[in-house]
Amino acid sequence: MFFEKIKSRIKKLTHFLEFILALFIILSVIVGMVDLIKYLGMILTTNPIDTYEVLQSFMGHVLLMVVGVELVVMLVYHSPSSVIEVLLYAVARKLLIGNQGMVDFMIGIVAIAAIFAIRKYLFVKDINSGNDTGHKFSAATTVQAINELLRIHIPEELGNTIGGVVYNLAHQSDIYLYEGMEIKLDNIKIRILRIKQGVIEKVSIKLNEG
Repeated sequence: MFFEKIKSRIKKLTHFLEFILALFIILSVIVGMVDLIKYLGMILTTNPIDTYEVLQSFMGHVLLMVVGVELVVMLVYHSPSSVIEVLLYAVARKLLIGNQGMVDFMIGIVAIAAIFAIRKYLFVKDINSGNDTGHKFSAATTVQAINELLRIHIPEELGNTIGGVVYNLAHQSDIYLYEGMEIKLDNIKIRILRIKQGVIEKVSIKLNEG
């Protein structure tokens, strides 16, 4: 019990520090927007032959600020999709602004393709709020991420991922897994949307009103 309280306090302190860091990043982005106006003046007054380098620096500055904004979202919401967004913009900035050769350019393309693949097959971002089917998630989405996104409490000891939670609950009740199967957990209803060769791939979560 003592260690649980210590763990809870450390978690709260960590979230508070992340919030403070997010505020500093927001302030830095706001201050950095002043430099964007200066860049516009430089573009207007620079010789057309040298404008490309100034414009390249301007785009690098803009993309860096976008990365900063996405980093704030990641620190505040802790969602898997926000991590993907930060990585995507960071790689895109390096790819578009960096003076790399063809090999580095191809590596950047592969990295972006890998990020999109992770986003498509591991994290489902199209969370449908307020519809009858509930919020849709990849089965690989962590329980912690779902709890923070939906502001619910699914015990993490039941499984690290939402797919693991459904499997463990079904196994405890000796229930055969199939598409459309529903499992109730307090005021939460979890439905299997897609299953392949006995492996859960996609689920929906709906909160029972009342």
